[in-house]
Amino acid sequence: MKKYKSYLIRLLFIFLLIWGCDAPHSNPLDPLNKKSELLVISGYVYTFSLPRIPIQNAYIIWAPENKAFVSNSNGYFKINVERPVSGWLKVHHANFKTDSLYVDFNNKKLVYEFYLNQIPIVDSLELYTILLNQYPNLQTASLATRIKINDRDNDIDSVFIENSKDGKVYSLFYNTQTKFFERSFSEYDLDVEDLDELVGVKFRYVVKDLSKMKFVVAEDKINRIIKSEIPLEYPVNYDTISNRPLLVWRRISPGFKHNYSVEILSSAFPPVVVWFKHNLDMESSSVQTDIPLQPGTYYWVVWCIDQFLNRARSKPATFVVK
Repeated sequence: MKKYKSYLIRLLFIFLLIWGCDAPHSNPLDPLNKKSELLVISGYVYTFSLPRIPIQNAYIIWAPENKAFVSNSNGYFKINVERPVSGWLKVHHANFKTDSLYVDFNNKKLVYEFYLNQIPIVDSLELYTILLNQYPNLQTASLATRIKINDRDNDIDSVFIENSKDGKVYSLFYNTQTKFFERSFSEYDLDVEDLDELVGVKFRYVVKDLSKMKFVVAEDKINRIIKSEIPLEYPVNYDTISNRPLLVWRRISPGFKHNYSVEILSSAFPPVVVWFKHNLDMESSSVQTDIPLQPGTYYWVVWCIDQFLNRARSKPATFVVK
């Protein structure tokens, strides 16, 4: 009987040992418990700017296990972690700056909130050349650009353009009236003998925010410099005319689509545009003013403008209204 009891005790001990090796690990603090809250990383992704807006379709990456989750319409994410190994949690979204934080399982905080800073968005961009024909036979070329940027976080520090050919950087200035970052450049400013040297060269538009991060938000290039001169035919050389003059020029054939703009300017200094007509088609060679001009001396010019906004101005011609 004693041998039998001893046998049962040994058998029970072996059974308990085997059963204990396959225990369910139901303790929530047990790192082997796969339902443990410690093995779930969750949280929300919002905009940095106020009011906070949930960011949908942000990629949340758990680096140690290369796992990813996409935030839902509420900005919520949840990642099941296999092992309690500390590491980096990263958040990516095409329209926002990447953010990350280090997750330490020892601090038992596994619910996080991210506030992402928006990458600046370009609303409008212009890059074009300007050529002025002057007496006796001078041509002066320059480059003009302006860009309007939307930034919800309102943390733009500066905007500049970068020449992709030589890496030279040129700052743009903010115009409080137009809300554009803009600037005009002479050939001297751009360190070239002739603006033709920059035709086809790409310029990158870079925004630097208050945290010193830089973003390339756009890229554009110089397409051409219009060097064809538009001859003005009437009125010229101080012709005396009526107060509603017919302005006549000789159209040009530069080999690309274009339109004309006509301006009448006062002879005061600085001159003031007193009448204009834009977007005249490329077959036009005259235009009638539609308002009476006051007696005085004026001059007028014609611009040729292509589809990329590159433009060339005729020499000015002077006339007199009695």
